[in-house]
Amino acid sequence: MSRQFVIIGLGRLGTAMISTLESLGYDVMGMDLDEELIQDLARDFPNAHLVAADATDEDVLRDLNVGQFDAAAVVIGESMEAGILATANLKELGVPFVVTRAISSLHARVLERIGADRIIEPERDMGEQLARTMASPVVLDYVDLGGDEAMIEAEVPEEWIDKSLAELQLSRKSGLTVLALKPKGSPGTIPTGDSTLREGDVIVVAGNKKDLDRSQLVQPKDR
Repeated sequence: MSRQFVIIGLGRLGTAMISTLESLGYDVMGMDLDEELIQDLARDFPNAHLVAADATDEDVLRDLNVGQFDAAAVVIGESMEAGILATANLKELGVPFVVTRAISSLHARVLERIGADRIIEPERDMGEQLARTMASPVVLDYVDLGGDEAMIEAEVPEEWIDKSLAELQLSRKSGLTVLALKPKGSPGTIPTGDSTLREGDVIVVAGNKKDLDRSQLVQPKDR
């Protein structure tokens, strides 16, 4: 049986989640208060079960059998109260994994206290990513792994060019681990200590966020 997911709040974030989950072959229910929006989206997502419903009403969620779903996402726009109530209802009904969007640090703390399994702050996260790509010409992508850990995809900084990973000793000196190496014009590989970094190579590096921010990936020398 296919896993089942419910997405509450069908703005850009919610519809993007539905599109991705459908492409992965999962069963998806989408829920929003706006009946006209539901009718419009039904044409775009013919395989999803879209309903105009109030997720802050526990009885409504119970009637829709939401408690039997594998996971839920609450990505309601600017209403803190609605997001909190919907999250609390989902956990009360026994949904095992609930992801909820927070719109402020206070909102995030409340959601944590009522049992949200994961809290996302898309605007803050995107702001952090954009700031790092602005600060460094080599950073291509930044992924928050939760807690204090993160991962950066970047072009090899000038200071690391023509040096092997063994020479750089990134793990010992900076607490960083190079997880993947994609030489320019070649497929990606899992690097070894003998792997030498060349100009134009792309690397994926993981580590503590503070260590990454102090590294030459995010703070390269002026060229």
